[in-house]
Amino acid sequence: MARILLASGFTVAVAGAVGRWFLIRTGAWEKLTRWDRPVAAFGVGAAWLSLAVFALCVAQLVYAPVLVGLGVVCLWAGLRARGGEAAREAATSRVYWWFLPVAVAYGGLYLVHALAPEISPDGSGYHLGLVARYWRGHGFSRITTHMYAMLSQGTEMLFLFAFALGRHAAAKMVHFAFLVATVGGLLALGRRFGIPAAAATGAAFYAVSPVVGVDGTSAYNDCALAFVLFLMVYLLLVGAEELWPAIGVLAGFAFAIKYTAFLALPLALAWLWRRGWKAWWRVGLMAALFAVPWLVKNAVVVGNPVAPFFNSVFENPHVHVSFERLYAMFMRHYGGLAEKNWTDYLRFPWEVAVSGGKLQGLLGPLFLGAPLGLVALGDKLGRRVWVAALLLALPWMTNIGTRFLIPSLVWLALAMGMAIWRMPRVAAGVAAGVLVAGHAVGSWPEAIEKWNKQQPWRLAPAAPWRAALRLESEERYLQRVLPGYAVARLIEEKVPPGKRVFSPDGVSEAYTSREVLVSYQCARCEVLMDDLLTPVLEDWGPVRVVRFDWNPRELRSVRLVQTGSDRREMWSMHEVLLFAGRQYVVPQPSWKIRARPNPWDGARALDGDPATRWRSWWPLYPGMQYQIDFPGPLRLSALEVHCSADQNQMQMRLEAQDTLGRWLPLAAQMRQAERDAPRMEMKRLATWDLKRAGVDYILTDLGGQGMNLIGPYLAKDPGAWGLRLVGEYGPMRLYEIRE
Repeated sequence: MARILLASGFTVAVAGAVGRWFLIRTGAWEKLTRWDRPVAAFGVGAAWLSLAVFALCVAQLVYAPVLVGLGVVCLWAGLRARGGEAAREAATSRVYWWFLPVAVAYGGLYLVHALAPEISPDGSGYHLGLVARYWRGHGFSRITTHMYAMLSQGTEMLFLFAFALGRHAAAKMVHFAFLVATVGGLLALGRRFGIPAAAATGAAFYAVSPVVGVDGTSAYNDCALAFVLFLMVYLLLVGAEELWPAIGVLAGFAFAIKYTAFLALPLALAWLWRRGWKAWWRVGLMAALFAVPWLVKNAVVVGNPVAPFFNSVFENPHVHVSFERLYAMFMRHYGGLAEKNWTDYLRFPWEVAVSGGKLQGLLGPLFLGAPLGLVALGDKLGRRVWVAALLLALPWMTNIGTRFLIPSLVWLALAMGMAIWRMPRVAAGVAAGVLVAGHAVGSWPEAIEKWNKQQPWRLAPAAPWRAALRLESEERYLQRVLPGYAVARLIEEKVPPGKRVFSPDGVSEAYTSREVLVSYQCARCEVLMDDLLTPVLEDWGPVRVVRFDWNPRELRSVRLVQTGSDRREMWSMHEVLLFAGRQYVVPQPSWKIRARPNPWDGARALDGDPATRWRSWWPLYPGMQYQIDFPGPLRLSALEVHCSADQNQMQMRLEAQDTLGRWLPLAAQMRQAERDAPRMEMKRLATWDLKRAGVDYILTDLGGQGMNLIGPYLAKDPGAWGLRLVGEYGPMRLYEIRE
């Protein structure tokens, strides 16, 4: 435990020292109160430390001595810098009896969970999985098979700094520090603007929220983003010109933490619109310094600066447009919510505040009373607080998970606190005490277990204090509470170093050093999953034959043009066969294939393998093309397309280029027929394709649900697939692909 505290404490201290140095150098230090200073220094310094670790990752210099050396230099620079007197506060300090017990109780509860080994789904998955991967590789590598590696990872850079010294729990503690800093920031805001009681009430409302508690004590990034956006808006409220560089740093860092913070810079610029171009220039330049490196990294690695999104604009072979659209749709309609019936939106307040099962987290029943916070609109500060709350809630529409409301929740909680304290002082004190106490009691993990049966994402009812103090070993704790840990260790034990594993669903990447390709995390992964499902799904095999016959003639190119349209179907072809009379023309390496869209997989329709297919990976639209160019004129008389039956709206037109270079519709007789696909042969061919792609092992779940549909089929007859069972844990099966 000492190592965890030292590593996370060192990371926070280094961030604070860098921020202190920057604020002093830019003249912002004198504009901050003594309560503002540590909060602002940590937030601004975290951005600079994250950028420094990014640079080390690019330079492949992520080693413990290098990080320690960087930290020591930063501490020395921060301590050596000298600033002037602090700005005056509008309110003296006051302690409210209802706040301290809650702070002590929840502070202890959260600290225990933050110190315990990481067990959260995304934290033990890609957040720390990627951090561990960067640590092993001493920096970035060319990762094109992991969509989460394409996202901006500003918080993960701080996790990496702490992980190098204290591993997984140290990274969690860094995220917990952002939650603590948000509470401190709210209290500082209250003192500066003369609303200490309202700010303390809002801080309690925010910090006690169940989704904030579980997120802030896990290796996620939502509470970090909430703090950075809070601090940016807070400095905008202060309004001093010397704070503009810090505001720019925070706006850029917010985007570096999460794409959903794309509104941070426009919000800052709009807030400063009366200050002229000087303010815009200083804020914009600083923001770009922190946001652009992530865009450049993606542009270099995957050819799309904003991957894994906007792939229809920045076409690339690493993320399919169909996946992007399906992913975006799912993020907007968890569990089918509001997908077909707009009245589902009326259920959202109850879902996010009380139920939480479908949206993976709850704010607490207290926030059903959020409209009461509108009373705060009666003064200027209250109106600005509501503007921040509403604008920072807008990105939630792109992902309706409850935790995506956390950045807005900070300001919503403050607005509710301000509304309460507009009442007479005694009445406000009683109301605040009752509401905070009720919120705290109702949000305690054991209490939630009694009144909420939806199983939302929340802290475990039994606090893992033995694991936090390491009285229970990390290994034993993880084996007991995280099923994915045992699977990760199974992979570590059975899969030799350097070998790849393919899995339909995600694994606890943070606890294995083996590379696991997950079926939905990249274009190539989707193709491999398609290979495995083709032999077992009735409509996915090459069961339909479309044949074009024409009088023999010399041709330089042929192309199939799609004329059908359907937003739910994709054009696909297992095989395109050319004939000269009755003679099959064997494809040659000199043939050039042009496909639109998805030109990268064009050869899969000419490889002679019935298990593979070229797919558009776009919804069916007129104008799609599949073209074959020959090095010289070729005498042809027929073309056959072997395709699946899952594309009922497919309509193809055949065109050809003659010896004079003219493109003309080819007068051909088209016939369609159905046939039986070679299912048994295709099973072995499918796993061979995985082998050719560098995959050596397959991990599946016998449950057969969701992405693991293939699991029962593999388990029924592994030999037919060319597989050998090498390990199992519960319903999980690990197979080796035989040569």
